[in-house]
Amino acid sequence: MKKLFAVLTTLAVLALTAGAQPYYGGGGPFGGPGRYNSFGGPGGRLGYPGRYDRGGYGPGRFYNDWYGGIKFGVVGSHVSSESAELDGKGVQTGISAGLALGFNMTPDIAFESGLYYVEKGGSSRNSGGRFTYGLDYLEIPLVLKYYVFSPGRRAVFQPYVGAYLGLGIGGEIKDYGNREAFSSFDNGYFRRGDSGLAFGCGVSYSFLYASVGYELGLANIGQDLFNETRNRALVFSVGFAF
Repeated sequence: MKKLFAVLTTLAVLALTAGAQPYYGGGGPFGGPGRYNSFGGPGGRLGYPGRYDRGGYGPGRFYNDWYGGIKFGVVGSHVSSESAELDGKGVQTGISAGLALGFNMTPDIAFESGLYYVEKGGSSRNSGGRFTYGLDYLEIPLVLKYYVFSPGRRAVFQPYVGAYLGLGIGGEIKDYGNREAFSSFDNGYFRRGDSGLAFGCGVSYSFLYASVGYELGLANIGQDLFNETRNRALVFSVGFAF
């Protein structure tokens, strides 16, 4: 955890340093409007120079179609299972952190992916007492975002929908009744592969970004084929563009 905190601190410092620089070329952070275009004037929508904005003289050409950023946040998750032992009655909290990479397909639509470390899990009670399990994943989102501009185009609202792919890389099961702890993925409880739907909404302003999203797991992550088990997670994120 200390190493992860150090990594997050370093990423945040780098992002703030990069975000403090003015944006040229009209392309803004996380698909938002740029601060300055290549002509020195206000940035147009999603890479259009200001004087060739869609609300002005017609279409121009894109600048900085690709965008990237750093995101980190808080995850509230539980596991839904047909197995009484694994069905989560409480919410497990964790963190998420990673890199985003997107492409502005049109002035109003972007495709975004990336790579994230996400902590999920759940808790339940069995005959022996309290039972918690942490499920740590590397995840790749595959989402489409739609841009909705605020008056004055200072902020950009970005509802999104798509899917995610996850690979379990760690986590621990704690059996408080028997005073035992063991790996979540190596003892016949959970599979490493996960996938499902992802949807939510974000907003960007200058180089800042914030979002709330929900991940609805569709893959059976339980080892027992007869008791389907799936992840559910609510994710709050903030980000910095570079």
